[in-house]
Amino acid sequence: MEQIERFFQRGLKLNHLRLLSLFATLGQIRLVAERLNVTQPAISKQIAEIEAGLGAAVLTRVGNRLQFTPLGESLLRYAREILLQLEQARHEVDALCSGISGTLTVGAVVTVLPVVAPILTLQLKNKAPNAGLRFIEATSDKLFPMLEAGELDFVFSRTAPAGLHAADTMGQPMLNDPLVIVCGQGHPLATRRGLVPVDLAGVPWILPPRESPSFMALEAWMRRHGLSFPEGCVQTISLSASEALMKSYNFLGLMSLAFVRRGVSRGSLKILKLNDAVFLGDIWLFHKRAAGNPIVAAALECMPAVQETLRSGTD
Repeated sequence: MEQIERFFQRGLKLNHLRLLSLFATLGQIRLVAERLNVTQPAISKQIAEIEAGLGAAVLTRVGNRLQFTPLGESLLRYAREILLQLEQARHEVDALCSGISGTLTVGAVVTVLPVVAPILTLQLKNKAPNAGLRFIEATSDKLFPMLEAGELDFVFSRTAPAGLHAADTMGQPMLNDPLVIVCGQGHPLATRRGLVPVDLAGVPWILPPRESPSFMALEAWMRRHGLSFPEGCVQTISLSASEALMKSYNFLGLMSLAFVRRGVSRGSLKILKLNDAVFLGDIWLFHKRAAGNPIVAAALECMPAVQETLRSGTD
């Protein structure tokens, strides 16, 4: 239609696209106006300009709320893609003018972050001294939606997201670093020979969150051997707190082999050698296929060195 073609050639502005994206995030014209530091009538006027140019509504009222129409949803999808491309272009131009800079935002599950973070930081800072890093520690069910929404550049996890085969998501194995059952050096089981699963009956645990894959894997192992978690367990995602608790009380815990080896060398932790008590061995890196952001591209170039260092440290 001539009207739509004319609107896309002459009438559509970046401010229109930013408004649509912001409304999708905030959900209210009042909040959009506050964020942009303009009046609500000014926002309503821009929406009216979009709808007049298209000859159709992009928002509709459902009860007390405004929602996108199917046409509005379609325009929003392209608006987000365009704004993302512009942001990537800004990063690239900034990098070309002043050297690689910016912040890499990395999400990782608790058993992976202390293993990966120091090495990734060192390798990236060697390549791009002005680069910043932001690490977010959470369970994988929270990290993968953040990756999908563009809030994270990388996710390090022991499990794959349900949509791994989506066209814009890539995954690569980085390291085999299984989770193992551990205790403090002073635990009664630390020196017992010929351990069998039943020896763990009634012993309290420091457990990961119940929604985490590591908890599910451990719980399945316990059930296979007729065991259950007793009363008096502690739940935390803090490895430092877990290590401190195991030094002072007879808890069992689940930690990555690479992390535990440090504790063993410090004389604080002991690996319990039990048949088939090895969980979730592979650590994976997940990221979006498009790496227009120079800081992300630089970090990806570092990954072979990161991987080599990780593997040499666990041999």
